[in-house]
Amino acid sequence: MSKVYLLRIILLTLLMIPVILHFFSESAFSFTSADEYLTHAGGSGSCTSPQCHIQFETGEKAFRHEPAVAGECNVCHTAKAYPNKYGLEPNQSIICSGCHKSIEHEIKSSRFVHGPIKNGDCTSCHDPHGSDRKFFLKASYSKMCSLCHSLKGLYAGEFIHKPVEDGNCGLCHDPHASNFKSRLTDTGANLCLTCHEDMVAGMTRDYIHAPLIKSGCTDCHDPHSGGNKLRLKSPVDQICFTCHEEKKNELNQYTRKHKPASEGQCITCHSPHYSEIKYLLLDEIDTLCYNCHKENIVWKERRFQHGPVAQGNCTACHNPHGSDNAFILRLSFPHKFYTPYEKGKYNLCFLCHKEALVTTEKTRTATSFRNGDINLHRLHVNQQKGRTCRACHDIHASDQEDHLREEFPFGSVNIPIYYFKTETGGRCIPGCHKERGYDRVNKVENRN
Repeated sequence: MSKVYLLRIILLTLLMIPVILHFFSESAFSFTSADEYLTHAGGSGSCTSPQCHIQFETGEKAFRHEPAVAGECNVCHTAKAYPNKYGLEPNQSIICSGCHKSIEHEIKSSRFVHGPIKNGDCTSCHDPHGSDRKFFLKASYSKMCSLCHSLKGLYAGEFIHKPVEDGNCGLCHDPHASNFKSRLTDTGANLCLTCHEDMVAGMTRDYIHAPLIKSGCTDCHDPHSGGNKLRLKSPVDQICFTCHEEKKNELNQYTRKHKPASEGQCITCHSPHYSEIKYLLLDEIDTLCYNCHKENIVWKERRFQHGPVAQGNCTACHNPHGSDNAFILRLSFPHKFYTPYEKGKYNLCFLCHKEALVTTEKTRTATSFRNGDINLHRLHVNQQKGRTCRACHDIHASDQEDHLREEFPFGSVNIPIYYFKTETGGRCIPGCHKERGYDRVNKVENRN
């Protein structure tokens, strides 16, 4: 081979380098005019023939874009768009909305539009020719979303919400547009109920937890991940106090606290979601109390029950959160056998009973426990060595009429009481004194 011929080959190669680089460059088909594009597209063969754009052949893809399948490339690539890149409108939404009318309407009628959509960059997420993923997605939701959004924090908790774990961001967030903040597909609890169908019936109950109605489940639950199974935003023993700060302050002031309340175990008694009972109680009041205080359920089997017990209303006397009084009673009540009578000592009893019961010496109306007109309640209670109500009465339930005890504790022993009621009075045989009788009509003269 002569030197002249070799030099010609080298020179020709050098002259062809710009052409070769242009052909393989990103802008290879960024034509400068419509005529240039029409000349390029005027061949008799298919755009995706082995000689041309074989890389866009979608035959093996699970999901294929219809124009690409039909070989109608000019639906998207048009001469009028040149000299724009690939013969595409810079705002791709103009092209896409030509077919996808429903999405166009959604975008125009929504307050919150996804950035790529707003910028007309549909192909940042969708492959316009075909994909092995539904909706021609270029990658899984989580991988695509993480290109723009920092998702590391969403996976920080030990317990990850299933849609997040599956990378299914589109289950809760509309990838195009929405009228709800963060482009959620629905608002409040409605979104969660899409999957949590077991809660649907509960949302029709009489009492619904306020956050569920106001803002949905995310006031308490993290929708992405959390440090506990329910992905609560605060520890179980603190989360209720996040809103109910007044209850926390109230508890801190009490000297005697109900254990579930002091330990933040509010859901022992209250439903965090909904209930048919006021205060979101999980069950009737006495049923809830007997769940823990099982030994006291025998009261319901006694013949004569104190009004609140008969009504199942333990909280008439006991504060379910705490108190400064013994047995978390709402108001003061002495628990000794003997105590001097003082105003205020029996405030709990006087919530229902009139104070005249123990302050009036003679009466025909204040009490039925009288001998003639002598008030025997006052005789027992209102003195320096007064007997308290519970010395004679069982404050919960008894098998003797008028809630009289069968026996009462006195020191280390239990002393029996035998009580016999008549139409106008009765008689009592306790272990503390001889038999005594009383009659409201014909006064009984008792022997000492």
